[in-house]
Amino acid sequence: MATKTAPAGGKLPPPRPTLKEFAAFAGNIGIRLVEWELDRCVIDLDVEDHLLNGTGVLHGGCLSTAIDTALAAIYCTVPGNYRSGATVTLTVNFILPVRKGSRVTIEARKTGGGRTMFMSVAEARDEAGNIVATGQGIGRYRDGCHAPEGLPRPHGVAEGKSPPRFDA
Repeated sequence: MATKTAPAGGKLPPPRPTLKEFAAFAGNIGIRLVEWELDRCVIDLDVEDHLLNGTGVLHGGCLSTAIDTALAAIYCTVPGNYRSGATVTLTVNFILPVRKGSRVTIEARKTGGGRTMFMSVAEARDEAGNIVATGQGIGRYRDGCHAPEGLPRPHGVAEGKSPPRFDA
């Protein structure tokens, strides 16, 4: 039977700085993009009270969001440009529950794809290195975002953000 992962010694090292500010829900739960290169990224998430479910462990929906974000974190090779995509399918396998005070690190990598779609896999580990969840997904590039150099960022769209999909 699986056991809950516990924080190592009760104290985590200081968080690594984020390389990108996330908007909306991903930003509100505290996801930090800490490593980012073409076809690979690493995201950290510190497990705090507001991320727990009714049984006192990390909510599966929160972990799914973090894995989904990692699977779709498409790297752009040209500073100032952007790349964007949307999740088509997402599968998450929960292996171990994660306690408050833990840090989950998710490493995702692109495994294939073409001009419009891409496939990615991810492993989520606690600070002791235990795999707590895995994920895989298929994403669809936003129009023109399939090339590693991405698209020029429109005027008024902040660095780290993608333009809105629909007019307000």
